[in-house]
Amino acid sequence: MDKNRQFKKIKIMLMRSDKFVRLSGIMMMGKTTMTTDIPTACTDGRNEMYNPEFIWQFTEKMVGFIIIHENMHKAGRHLITYKKLVEIYGHKLVNIALDYWNNNRIKKADPNEELVAMPYLNGKQVGLYDVKYDGWTVLQIIKDLKQEQEDNPDQGENGEGGEGGGEGGGEGGGEGGGDESFDDHDWEGASEMSEEEVKKLGNDIKQAIRQGQMAAKKMGVGTGAGSDLLGLNELVVSKVNWKQQLQEFASSTCTAKQESSWRRPNRRFLHQGIIMPTLISESITELVFTRDASGSMHFGDRLTKVTSEMVAIAKALRIEKIHLIDWDGAVGSHEEFTADTFQYAPSIKQVHGGGGTDPTCVAAYLKEKQIKPDAIIMLTDGEINNWGNWESPILWVIANNTKITAPVGKTINLEEAA
Repeated sequence: MDKNRQFKKIKIMLMRSDKFVRLSGIMMMGKTTMTTDIPTACTDGRNEMYNPEFIWQFTEKMVGFIIIHENMHKAGRHLITYKKLVEIYGHKLVNIALDYWNNNRIKKADPNEELVAMPYLNGKQVGLYDVKYDGWTVLQIIKDLKQEQEDNPDQGENGEGGEGGGEGGGEGGGEGGGDESFDDHDWEGASEMSEEEVKKLGNDIKQAIRQGQMAAKKMGVGTGAGSDLLGLNELVVSKVNWKQQLQEFASSTCTAKQESSWRRPNRRFLHQGIIMPTLISESITELVFTRDASGSMHFGDRLTKVTSEMVAIAKALRIEKIHLIDWDGAVGSHEEFTADTFQYAPSIKQVHGGGGTDPTCVAAYLKEKQIKPDAIIMLTDGEINNWGNWESPILWVIANNTKITAPVGKTINLEEAA
């Protein structure tokens, strides 16, 4: 069979499969080019490029894995979302972390390799996979790899020679083949994209993911959070129109400090419909974002919707210091971010709580740690008995329950259809 036809056959098979149908819209987006101008495979965020001499060293299942891998880069907006991390950590380390993130999800979606298989060549794994990174964010993986570099400087930039440590079936353990990432990308070209180009690409990707979700629904494939093993639901930005309500909250927290700072709106935010003060030093500089980790928040995709709102809020306000706290009956975890790094944190799937819903534990924790934020945003389903007393202005973002209004602070309700 002609190799181009064989490639198309593999791609169509994956698009029609129950495991990868959600990615079908992404796989139809852009052009696919076979070229020997690149060493292996890559994407520019919209289009896919493959070196035929590279991919046809592998079996059809392995080629399928590479196809899904490239399309996961596209779906995750990796070239435009993580370019700031490239500036901080370098493109090689970020590319390695993204490959772990992609491949772990692909392996989770098809653990028995019914449709796709991790590429191997001459008995050596080609591609990065480590079971320990299941559920990790890209930023967490980067920090772990960076720490490994610092702890083991002789192992090279990618942690080559790291310990195996996997359990059964070749599931763990570092790369097994050193720096064997099978693709690289045009980070420099991505950094040169205009704001308008970035926005259009992001919108096209979002629409393509929704097309895949619709195709999955037509096939009768489950659409709940538990069935989305590739994690595509979390990549669709919520449609909630929170801007005007957030503006009101931001205004009330900032104008109390210096009312005159609002006389000249900051033009950076006007196109987003948010009026912010020109004097950034007088606006919110330290913010606490919290997530209700109680069992009531774990079903459906409500947590996904809420965390996507957290990203949007952080980007809009350009917060200098952000505390991310997970809680239920007690505080389970606390991490600190900047506006540039916070956008990578909300895809965290693991929450470290497990029982009860008591937001007063957050108030007690902030007092104990002497954290005095300019504002607090509590993300919850609102199934709360004691709303507590707060020393900072507080906004309650309540998921899928429009009947609840917090008795303290301000409330935004996220509807089911958002």
